[in-house]
Amino acid sequence: MDESTFKQLKQSNGRHPEITEVIFEPEMMSELGLVALNNIEKAFDIVWDKTMLDFIWNFFRVGLYLAEKMARERKVKFRLIVEVTKENKELIKALKNHEIRHVDNIRSNFAIFDERAYMVQIFQKEDEPPSQAYFSNSKSLVISQQVLFDRLWKIGMPLESRLKEIEYQDKLNYSKILSNQDEIYNEIDSMIDQTRKELLIFSSSSLLSKVANQSSFLDNYRKISDKKVALRILVDSADENVLDKFKHINNKSDSAYLIDVGFTEKLGKFNEMLMISDSRYVIQTRYNGNNDKLIASFSNEEHQVLVQEIIFEKYWNEVKGLSNNISTV
Repeated sequence: MDESTFKQLKQSNGRHPEITEVIFEPEMMSELGLVALNNIEKAFDIVWDKTMLDFIWNFFRVGLYLAEKMARERKVKFRLIVEVTKENKELIKALKNHEIRHVDNIRSNFAIFDERAYMVQIFQKEDEPPSQAYFSNSKSLVISQQVLFDRLWKIGMPLESRLKEIEYQDKLNYSKILSNQDEIYNEIDSMIDQTRKELLIFSSSSLLSKVANQSSFLDNYRKISDKKVALRILVDSADENVLDKFKHINNKSDSAYLIDVGFTEKLGKFNEMLMISDSRYVIQTRYNGNNDKLIASFSNEEHQVLVQEIIFEKYWNEVKGLSNNISTV
């Protein structure tokens, strides 16, 4: 990039001239990044892989502090997609004013400024600053990259749920009892967020309806359905009020990933709800005595999860063998 073009970009806050170009000069790359940060009006959308995160922390920490200040004082919206790991979680948690979501195995980086400019840092070596930067304010290219970011954002796991997942990974054969109502709903919501492949629910209709009404269950499932997560639900009766809660989700879903609901009164009435996530976690929720309060137990103990999964499959197969008792709502 020549000096004249670079000067025009700085003076116009990256708006013109319209270019798509590779920048080789380290000073220009750094200065253009700061110009972008200083002149953000509404939103800054960012994807960082490990190399980019390490670079920012080691060489461009002033940019992090500036972003946090702008988010705090000017209410600029910073959205960050990053792979949160045991090793970097404390660093990520320090970004108090960023909205953060986790995506597995990120292998690139890019940033979009106010949906009008796009920049990628290109690294030759992981432990050195970038050797090049790719910059574009071409409207068509920026729009296509914004679509890509928004797709990643939809399938990303919220930071709080990812931190809980890391915590459970470090605690094998872990279990706990929950009696606080908000904690129970938060645990259910978090388990849904963490599911990557399949979610199994074995529940009474009344308890499933209560949880769906009072937690973020439906909203969270809409989010993870974008990750092609399968959901099978087995309930003790064909309660239309319960089934209606899932119909509108299916109406907007890929036909290969519709919610399957099984029901039969021949299995008897349940008095609890079991939720099993990816053969990794199980949460068992029931009413606490005769009152309307809930009590729940969580476990990632392998044997406990396996037993509950086998029980679910047993009943599911029995119901599947009965006519008209398994449907896609």
